[in-house]
Amino acid sequence: MLETCRSNCEMHGIDAVLIEADMSTYVNEDAYEAVIVPTGSLMLLDGLDATHDALVSFRRCLKPGGRLIVDIAAPELIPEIGSMRSWRVDDDLWTLTTDHLESDSSKNQTTRWLRYEKWHDGQLMSSELQLFRLQWWSVGEFSRVVREAGFSNVEVHADYQIGKSPGPESDIWTFTAIVA
Repeated sequence: MLETCRSNCEMHGIDAVLIEADMSTYVNEDAYEAVIVPTGSLMLLDGLDATHDALVSFRRCLKPGGRLIVDIAAPELIPEIGSMRSWRVDDDLWTLTTDHLESDSSKNQTTRWLRYEKWHDGQLMSSELQLFRLQWWSVGEFSRVVREAGFSNVEVHADYQIGKSPGPESDIWTFTAIVA
């Protein structure tokens, strides 16, 4: 992912410093004007404590008045039964099969199996299986966690449209906040 980001930055003439670290423990005091966590990345953390720790780390990394921008997916109230996607890279066909394993409503988590396969001329070349857990949040619950981590002026926008309120048809919620 970092290599893709680095390539995109170079393509657009951006000289970015990219760091690979654990988002729940990384701190570089007062170093940044903004922390941006793109679509769903924070949902990969396991539970409230890990999410709170990451938000506190983000706050500590921000300069006074710094801005937090976090995207999370709207909850899936009905888990998908199973799906398959495919795409081509050169002469190879890649497939991704998703199978729902469990939902834990007490933790607001879903767990799925993801199977990645690489095909060439109808032959399976490689396969990888990944256990994939997501943490789901309501708007109020995530707003509260952001405030408890030391942020203020928490706002929520739907589907990348500033001022659009989340609703039943929303797919992505963007939370913005300022260091308190």
